[in-house]
Amino acid sequence: MSIQLCRVAVAGDDASASYCSDDKYFKGDHDLKASIKAVLGGLLEKTTASADSDIESKMQHPADNPRVYGAAFCEKSPTEACAHCLRVAKKQLLRGCDHTAGAEFYSELCYLRFEIYNFLN
Repeated sequence: MSIQLCRVAVAGDDASASYCSDDKYFKGDHDLKASIKAVLGGLLEKTTASADSDIESKMQHPADNPRVYGAAFCEKSPTEACAHCLRVAKKQLLRGCDHTAGAEFYSELCYLRFEIYNFLN
């Protein structure tokens, strides 16, 4: 399996990067795509709902197949900046990685990841 790298800008000088699996095996799997979208949306909502400036959220969806695991993290940033960063991350991952086994986005403000394998501890 190979990894593909895409660079995007989040806000101002905040450099960011996203990585997604180059494995096209899941292309056309609409159930997987729906699970990925649900996990990323749920993580955005759960993470930005907290007033804490240093928050991490983890979740899985659904209880059966195709199960998708996800994590989000905002590092000491205001709620609005965290929400903006995670919205950009979600959009980036859904645009290019919604048919893969996993992907991640990171910047100085936030981190967003999903996998079909359980990486949550």
